[in-house]
Order: sequence, then structure tokens, then C-alpha cells
Amino acid sequence: MGTKTDTRRTTTKGRATTTRRTGATKRPTAPKRPARPAATTRTTRPDGSGPAPKIPFVLLILCLLGGALVALLVLRSVVAQEAYTITSLQSENREMSYVEQELEKSVAHLETSERIANDAEEMGMEQGDAPLFLDLDSGQISGDNGTDTGNAGSGE
Repeated sequence: MGTKTDTRRTTTKGRATTTRRTGATKRPTAPKRPARPAATTRTTRPDGSGPAPKIPFVLLILCLLGGALVALLVLRSVVAQEAYTITSLQSENREMSYVEQELEKSVAHLETSERIANDAEEMGMEQGDAPLFLDLDSGQISGDNGTDTGNAGSGE
């Protein structure tokens, strides 16, 4: 391939044209082709009757987008409702734990032996004597009062 190029000047509308050669051989010129129309994205129907309509596709896409939007709105409202429910249940749980603590304090106070003894005395109960024990093998009654009786049936 040479470094010499063929430069030609051509003018339109019947004017003379000048050609300058720089020593290169004459190349055959390519026949002029009509300009191609811009590429279109039209598709044809399978039966070849013309371009396929775009409106159903556009409507499908719009419906899908609308459905997605409605689904997101419903989901957001459900989440907001659940958050409100959770908040109310947490506050109710907190209140119930306070009540539970108060009831536990009340039960702890009511279980003390001093309170039980005081209530028993107010009802007229007396503190019992030392307990007596019955030995089933020998039939003897023994106790802390220091007396051991051999007669089990006497009651004394």
C-alpha cells in the first residue's frame, strides 16, 4: 500500500471538476447506492400482515407497574398497622409487668410468719404446747414436756 493518495475535487451542478493526481493509479469508484433508511424497530406480525401493535405491550407494562405500586401501598399499610399493634402490646405488657411486681410484693408481705401469727392471734387462736409423739412399736407417748407415759390409751 502506497502513501500516495488520490485527491479529487468534484463540484455539483455541471461545473467542471478538477482532478489532481499524485501518481496513484486510478481506482474504480464505487457505484452510488441510494441512502438506506434509518433502522426501525418495527416488527411484523407472524402472518406478515404488517407491523405489530405496541399498545398491548405498553398497557401490559403499565398494568404491571400499577399492580406493583398497589401491592407496595398495601404492604406498607399492613406493616404500619402491625407496628402500631406491636407498640400497643408492648405498652400493655409493661403495665402488666408493673401490676405483677405489685402483686408479688403483696404476696411476699402476706407470706411472712409474723403476719400469719398476728392474724391467728386476732382470730383467737392460741399457740400450741410442745408436740407429743406416739411410738407405734412400744405404744409409748413421748414429748418435750419431760414426762413419758406408758399408757397410750389414757389421753393424758
